[in-house]
Amino acid sequence: MGLNNLTKEESEIVRQCMQCVANGNVILHDFEFQMIMGVDVDEFMDIFEAWPNLDENDKYVKLAINNTLNNLIGYPHDMQKSWNEVMETPLSEIARIFQKWEGSEINSYIHGME
Repeated sequence: MGLNNLTKEESEIVRQCMQCVANGNVILHDFEFQMIMGVDVDEFMDIFEAWPNLDENDKYVKLAINNTLNNLIGYPHDMQKSWNEVMETPLSEIARIFQKWEGSEINSYIHGME
């Protein structure tokens, strides 16, 4: 598990996914953000801004990465129809990278969420 298991290109896609969440266009920075992401907006932004110097042993860093990938794949209702407007990387590729980062098969949308 971890970013060190990913290629440089795959890690960049994870960063882009985090950028997408940081922008607030897909997952709003509203009162539900902490419930959806497991960290509040300020914590998420601190983690994102620390890229690439992340400590994946930190519970909140793991949550931020896990829930970024998980929620972009499964949460934003109806966003899948216009995905290419917010990200170049197809959701199927993000799902593949998520599984590789996780180191195991992803069984459901709520995988790894705390």
